[in-house]
Amino acid sequence: KIQIYKNIYDYSFMASVKTTAAKRLLLAAKRSLVNTAVPLGPYDEDSLRAVAAECQSLFHDMEELSAGKDIKDLPEAVQATLLIHQEAILRNKECALHYLQSRVLALCRLRLDIGLVLPDQIRNNMSQLESTLFTQYDDIFSEYMRNIGMDLTAQPTPPKDLYIEVRAKVDCGEIVTEHSGIINLDKGSVHHLRASDVQHLINQGFLEHVV
Repeated sequence: KIQIYKNIYDYSFMASVKTTAAKRLLLAAKRSLVNTAVPLGPYDEDSLRAVAAECQSLFHDMEELSAGKDIKDLPEAVQATLLIHQEAILRNKECALHYLQSRVLALCRLRLDIGLVLPDQIRNNMSQLESTLFTQYDDIFSEYMRNIGMDLTAQPTPPKDLYIEVRAKVDCGEIVTEHSGIINLDKGSVHHLRASDVQHLINQGFLEHVV
């Protein structure tokens, strides 16, 4: 009997250990949430695979503990251990889904705040599936804006001034604007332009608003 309870303790201890990868995913999601400069951290495929492997290992432990018997026929200690394992599996799944959902929501916000052209620092942090999702979301979002006849990315918040002063952070070359005509944006050059004409370039990091 002592050996049985020792094995049960070992199983319960391992169930708690086998949630460390899920914790890493939650911490990664939290870091991305507070990091406004890079709101999408590197895609942690290793931790996701580890979570899936942990769930399989926990399920295998449950099969060994139950030995094919109905749970009602098992000792209470074994039933409790099976419950711990089941909760660990559910917790792992919930953490993984929260991590993936937080990244999807971040990509949707980036499309609204920055536009279709994402900085390389963010692009390099995306998985292949996330890149595909972002492109498909852009197609849906762009079609919706065409249908309503409004650019929802032009001015997310009402501007304090109709015209603003901006400085080019990189060489952008000539651009054609709706209200300011053709503008040559050389690196370091300063311009007084209509906010709605250049807001998307500010969001993408090509220009900075000189306050």
